[in-house]
Order: sequence, then C-alpha cells, then structure tokens
Amino acid sequence: MGNLPSQQAAIASAAATPADTALKLLVQGFTNAERQLLDAIVKLSQRRQPRIKLLDDTDAENADVVMIDGADTRANRWAHSQSWLQSKVMIWVDAPAAPDRTVVQRPIQWTALPMILADALEKAPINSTEMPATESVLGSVLVVDDSLAVRAQLRSLLETHGLTVTDVDSAEAALNTAAASPFDCILMDVLMPGMNGYDACRRIKEKTVNGKKPTVIMLTSKTSPFDRIKGKMAGCDAYLTKPIDPAHLYQVVSQYIEKSAESGAVRQHIAPQYN
Repeated sequence: MGNLPSQQAAIASAAATPADTALKLLVQGFTNAERQLLDAIVKLSQRRQPRIKLLDDTDAENADVVMIDGADTRANRWAHSQSWLQSKVMIWVDAPAAPDRTVVQRPIQWTALPMILADALEKAPINSTEMPATESVLGSVLVVDDSLAVRAQLRSLLETHGLTVTDVDSAEAALNTAAASPFDCILMDVLMPGMNGYDACRRIKEKTVNGKKPTVIMLTSKTSPFDRIKGKMAGCDAYLTKPIDPAHLYQVVSQYIEKSAESGAVRQHIAPQYN
C-alpha cells in the first residue's frame, strides 16, 4: 500500500471536505478484535479527511459503502437477503474475486481503510463501460462547465439524442438556473472559477423538489479516487472523468433520466431557492 505517512498527507490534501460531511460505512461480520481496530481508525478519521462515519443496522440503507466479512456465515446470509445492496458500493473480505467489486484478503490493513474505500468507489458499477444499451429518452439536462468548448461539445452530443440542453459557465449560475427551472439531470464540472462543483452539488442536493433530489453527475478531469470520494460526499449520483466516451456518457445520463421518470418525476414544481 506504500508509505503510510505520505498516504495520510495525500488524503488530507486531496479529499478535504467540509466538517459536516462524512463517508458513511456499514460493516457486517468481523471479529471483536477487528471491530476494535476499525473503531479506532474511524475515531482517528474525525481529525482528517476523508472523515468516516460508521452506521448501525437501523440506518443501513443510507450507507455509501458496505463492507462484508465473506468468512462470516451470518454476514453472508444477511448480504444475500438485502436486495438494496445491488445499488451499493461493496467491499468483500475473504471472498472470491470479481471484476466489479473490491475484494480484500486478511490480514486487513485497517490503517489503510481510506485507500480501500477509495479503491471500492473507483470500481463502482456506474463507471463500468459494460452498461446495458438504452433506447433514446426525452429529458432536460443542465451542463455546467467554464469551458465554452466543453459546453458546445456536450450540447451537440446530448441534443443529437433528443435531449433538451441548457448550459452555464459557473457554479453560481448553475444554482440560479436550477432554482428557476427543473432539470432531469445536471452535468457538473469540478474546477471552475468561484464556487467549485463539489460545493455546488452539495447546495443543489440540499433541496428536495416534490420529494425528489435533483440528479447531479460530476464530469471532470480530476481522476484521483480521493476526488471521487469528495464527489460522493458532496452527494453526486455518479462521477465520470474526462475525456469520456460519448456513448458511455449518454448511457449514464439516460439511465438516470429513466430512473427519474420511473420514480414519478414531475415536470411542474415549486422552484427551490438556493440562497
């Protein structure tokens, strides 16, 4: 895993987020000794980034990452009885390897838990190029990027598929535009003058419109796994990196638009305020 002090320095600098955010982790199984080490690492994380929060079973479905002891029979039975786990980022310990999940073998390097979490987020299915093909969908997309060339490219790509596109050049403009009109999906850059994409995503996700939170997809050149942790902690639904294959981008965008429609998305709403 490399030199631990240098890893900790990288985590602190690359994954810094506001103090009220945390990566939510649920664990099932493990020995008492392993649990004690995990608790110690979680407590240590409160003084650096990424901050980790352990969830109990009553809050399980809110987890960002779920860690399962593959050698624990009870934990395995629990995992196979929870259908909602299919949409979660999973880490399996002492389990068969698979290309779409993170598998860790004992002895577990608990001191490197942030790195393990970052690796799991990097392997999350949403970044897989093996997504099922989808039919053309109708919907509205807000593109947020300070580059005119990028905005023009994304507009051309998405409009070719029949999507309605609005583009703005800053996070501040995105907040105002999203407050004035509903969008099925928001494509958000990270590095922009003024407010960054993480903060904008967090502000947008604080608002609920007709019982739903707007879909935000990060589309950025920041490729570090720690940057993806920051995106997840900001509330983004997916984290994609540039340059991206146009077909894959459309698949991800249309997937979320379809999901929004299936869950009863409404076109008319009371506009949220981002003041």
